Amino acid sequence: MGISGDDRDKKPVSFIGLGAMGFGMATHLLKEGHEVTGFDVWAPTLERFSAAGGQTATKPSEAVAGKPYCVCMVATAQQVQSVLLDGPDPAAPALPQEAVLLLCSTVPCDYVQSLEKQLQAIGRGDILLVDCPVSGGAARAADGTLSIMAGSSYSAIVKAHPLLNKLADPKKLYIVKGGVGAGSNMKMVHQVLAACQILAASEAMGFAHHLGLDLAKTQEHIARPESEAWNFMFEHRSPRMLTEFQPVASAVQIIMKDTSIITAEGRRKRFTTLMTGVAEQAYFTAMGKGYALDDDSSLVRLYTEGKANAPGPTEMDEKKLALVVDLLKGILLCSAAESLSFAHHLGLDLDQVLDLCVDAAGSSAVLKKFGPTLIKGLRAKGESRKWTAGDGEPHLGEFAERLQTVMEEAQKIKAPLFLGNQALNILSQVLRYSAPGVAGVSVGAVVNIWAATSNHFFNHGRPEVDPEEKKNCHWCQIRSFATHSTLPITIVNDVDKEVLNPKFRFIDHSVIADDVPVAEDSFRAGCNCTDDEDCMYNTCHCLDEMAPDSDEEADDGNGARARRKRFAYYSSGAKAGLLRSRILHSREPIYECHGGCNCSSQCPNRVVERGRTVPLQIFRTSDRRGWGVRCPVDIKKGQFVDRYLGEIITCEEADRRRRESKISRRKDVYLFALDKFSDPESLDPLLAAPPLEVDGEWMSGPTRFINHSCDPNMRIFARVGDHADKHIHDLALFAIRDIPAWEELTFDYVDGLETMDSDAHDPSMIKDMTKCLCKTARCRGFLW
Repeated sequence: MGISGDDRDKKPVSFIGLGAMGFGMATHLLKEGHEVTGFDVWAPTLERFSAAGGQTATKPSEAVAGKPYCVCMVATAQQVQSVLLDGPDPAAPALPQEAVLLLCSTVPCDYVQSLEKQLQAIGRGDILLVDCPVSGGAARAADGTLSIMAGSSYSAIVKAHPLLNKLADPKKLYIVKGGVGAGSNMKMVHQVLAACQILAASEAMGFAHHLGLDLAKTQEHIARPESEAWNFMFEHRSPRMLTEFQPVASAVQIIMKDTSIITAEGRRKRFTTLMTGVAEQAYFTAMGKGYALDDDSSLVRLYTEGKANAPGPTEMDEKKLALVVDLLKGILLCSAAESLSFAHHLGLDLDQVLDLCVDAAGSSAVLKKFGPTLIKGLRAKGESRKWTAGDGEPHLGEFAERLQTVMEEAQKIKAPLFLGNQALNILSQVLRYSAPGVAGVSVGAVVNIWAATSNHFFNHGRPEVDPEEKKNCHWCQIRSFATHSTLPITIVNDVDKEVLNPKFRFIDHSVIADDVPVAEDSFRAGCNCTDDEDCMYNTCHCLDEMAPDSDEEADDGNGARARRKRFAYYSSGAKAGLLRSRILHSREPIYECHGGCNCSSQCPNRVVERGRTVPLQIFRTSDRRGWGVRCPVDIKKGQFVDRYLGEIITCEEADRRRRESKISRRKDVYLFALDKFSDPESLDPLLAAPPLEVDGEWMSGPTRFINHSCDPNMRIFARVGDHADKHIHDLALFAIRDIPAWEELTFDYVDGLETMDSDAHDPSMIKDMTKCLCKTARCRGFLW
């Protein structure tokens, strides 16, 4: 900023809050030649400060009287509010005109911004408030080499600079753009690292204890500067784990307070704190156990309870030690990604954030090595999904594979790994949704998990957002589905700037139009099977119309029908729940149990009834076929995938929509006739009437975006639940061969229309036919 200050300026300073950090900062200013008057609620601290050469006051107002500088270094926003404004003899009204108030406490951004407004409200807008939280620990506070993040007006920064320069290492004084509040935001994203790494140190040592490693040697190995798992917090916390958590340097309640600031601000700013949120829960557990005032190195007790007291056996197994290192590396990578992603979300200068963090208490070997790559990933947005790791650079899959091995070992020995488990979840999800065909995904892609969960979707919870925005948001529609957490639907476009038509609406069940006739309740019926297993046999009422196997109808010799399996699925072994080959290679309808049956929801004959079985991804094709659908996991031959959904309408309404469509043949892509059971001679008027149709153009599920292929990997089967509803049967998609992960899903739009092949070779028909774009070896050339 081009700021300069007079280092010979020795003006008096008031210092409020003489805790571990404040005492070091105040005594350093004494050494720099300042007259310092200190205030603290703890009398022994005042006596100690007096012995160090400082002056003391018993009231905040007394401490600041006549002092042009005031440094506030108390623990919480509540304490700041008390000593400055709301408590007895507050400091703010007693400050001299145009005094500089340095707020060095770690507090939420919105609080320090509200403090500025409160000062104006009491007529003290002249006070130059500088939002300048600090980092570095008590030792660096005492020698004036702290990292300080300062945000305020230009004039306030200029006036505060001489004092800031004495408290900070000259290379670690960061002037953060954005005014009051920006410094607190910078400190907060740094504390993401601190919050995760303090707990990670205990998690690593606790894991080592469960593995039977020599803890002193483990500590020594990881704390080495050249260790791949080195981090500041481990280096400074782990030694106290070997000395019964003494001396107390930083209490559990301090890091818990900072962690809660992060998670609360994350909710307020609509950012998901995937790692910090887990850490906060562990800190709450520690508080509940009475650890609040204990040194935060004592958190290792959360991991060693129920085991022999540390230190454990004096064993040093290199393979086991490598597991501890891999655990830390995975946690460090994900916490670094969360910190930088939060900074990006808040609009902070990422290069400045990284420069701060690598030299502050949140530093780690992983951050130093991969921080630039993570920043590159954030700036590239979703493009990092397609990056491959550089030569000699570890790829994301390696982190995940090693962390997977760690978690498997931890499960065997019953060792709790809160952060490790969450880190593996994050890495697994990122790899699952990275671009298909990319071998060795770059570490920079890990930031996509935060980008995916923190975009505009969270804005819909804000009061000021139009409710229609949430109603019309595709993401909000998708995540409202009951299967979203386990079988998510995702949408990606790495090809162009096209988005789904905003008029389209995702649904998880078909919508029956008002003029569509439905069966009367008196005609509805379900099976009376007392055991779910009975629903596999021909004695189940739901299977009465299921085509029997060739010898099924033989009687049992007593005139009764023999009890034989009849349902559509394999009942045991590796193929359990998959469509039987006889059915798969036919066009027979499938009859299932349903909500009106006596059997449970886990009945083996409710496969389609239970819904989609796999996660699906809607993606933009690169060969001008629009959108397509793929699955990030393998699908087995005979496995149910999903239903084709839409608005169920009469044939008259379907014809009207065809006429009104600009391209009637294109409308046919989305219209599917429910004609499997149509019969003009039927005694059932619902089946004798013209067949209904399903229109998925403007409302449907992800299968609406599945493309046609003349050589498909799926087929549509008619599925019936309640027999009274045959005329509105489900269109269920099953895999007709094994489908590897990320292969595009397809089905034949005109499956069963044998006339198509001959029409495609008739010159008189071709001019009116729709060209097929599947490009398979079996392509017929035309759709219809």
